[in-house]
Amino acid sequence: MDVKSATDVGRVRENNEDAFWVASNCLVVCDGMGGHQAGEVAAAMAIQTVSEFPFRGQDPEEEVMAAIWQAQEKIARASAENASYSGMGSTITLVWISEPGQDGISRLTCGHVGDSRCYVYSQGVLEQITSDHSVVGALLRSGNITSLEARVHPKKHVLTQALGSPDVKIELISRDLEPGSLVLLCTDGLSDLVDDSQIANILQKGFDSNDLAQDLVDLANAMGGIDNITVIVAEV
Repeated sequence: MDVKSATDVGRVRENNEDAFWVASNCLVVCDGMGGHQAGEVAAAMAIQTVSEFPFRGQDPEEEVMAAIWQAQEKIARASAENASYSGMGSTITLVWISEPGQDGISRLTCGHVGDSRCYVYSQGVLEQITSDHSVVGALLRSGNITSLEARVHPKKHVLTQALGSPDVKIELISRDLEPGSLVLLCTDGLSDLVDDSQIANILQKGFDSNDLAQDLVDLANAMGGIDNITVIVAEV
């Protein structure tokens, strides 16, 4: 698995509350939230917890869930014990990609809380495989608003799920990956400004042709850069 990654504070924010981590089989992005830089703390706690988790790849679904639960417990405990961290939280999108089998097929396991996203790009088709755990995401899935309305909805940043909140339900997704597939993880600093067709247009250039992660960050900044932007692109 080859990986390219990029993160940027954007053109409006003063601090970068995003965090990410990449290992041989593991990718993770987090987008922190909370006052007095507590968002940075929450995202950093989640990343530290995942980076220290003893992944073995023997049971990816169980291991991904366990790593996220440990991050949830660490953030919730810190929030309860330190008044300056009260109410802090973070999204998390954690992906484990198994080594390919004899048929060249790899297995993706994704654990997800919040509105950071995981996409798969394969054979010219971009698919968002995570659900946005947000008020607008729920309205969009129910058919009550259109994708265009979702982009300007006043509650588009209101999350229904985040690490640190008292009632977390982890979304778990598993799927096979064809050889040559691209896996994209990003925070909403990208997806709020750059639509899926624009993302696909950049990914179709091919993994080796450009720094795809930086190209996507640059595009989000060119379109306003209203939030922190973090992108990971992995070729399987």
